[in-house]
Amino acid sequence: EEFSLEFQPQISCETGKTAGIEALLRWTTDNRRVPPDRFIPILEQTGLIYDVGLWVLEQTLKEHTVLVSKGFAPLRVSVNLSVVQFEGEDFISDFAKIIEESRVDPKYIEMEITESLFSKDPEDVLKKIFELKGLGVGIAIDDFGRGYSTLSRLKLVPFDRLKIDKEIIDYIYSGDEGSQLTENIISLARIYKASVTAEGVETKEQADLLKSISCDEIQGYYYSKPLSLEALEEFLKKESG
Repeated sequence: EEFSLEFQPQISCETGKTAGIEALLRWTTDNRRVPPDRFIPILEQTGLIYDVGLWVLEQTLKEHTVLVSKGFAPLRVSVNLSVVQFEGEDFISDFAKIIEESRVDPKYIEMEITESLFSKDPEDVLKKIFELKGLGVGIAIDDFGRGYSTLSRLKLVPFDRLKIDKEIIDYIYSGDEGSQLTENIISLARIYKASVTAEGVETKEQADLLKSISCDEIQGYYYSKPLSLEALEEFLKKESG
């Protein structure tokens, strides 16, 4: 009961409208909000993240259904995955069951993974990523540029989207290197026929530069902070109005 979800819009650079939303887990206890970087590691260490992760997927798909029932166009919904979830024996079958019961078309579902997933058992992780793809969902590599992905590993992963880490976006104006690095990531994504979302975009200057170098989507406080479902509905109404 202390957990809830917020949703951060991902804005298409082409249309200026919301193309997707990322579901973000929130924990409020004793009327106090606990930052995710404090409670997520605890959930992972205790193994609770497995069941909480199933709840997040289930709730996100319910919220998606609510939005569609209210006349909003179906949006892509992104859910973050933890290495602990990948270690679960029934991980794929549990996810498949939730997706099937939700009746949401898997093409609207995207799973976000980070490069750190591959630190333990890369072969098993890769196998499960292919099984997820087999369910019809998209795969996004989150926080790209923060880790040390090797290109040889990257080409093995059937990803549909690269999400450029906020640290790189913050660096975008420190001389030519920042924007050049971002352009290189976008070029890399194109080689793999993947889309690019820039995370942590906070200023008009950053947004304009990203649009000029053909970034696909922008996520960050420049457009919107993470929103409750009610606030998201208002955001989408304003956008379409």
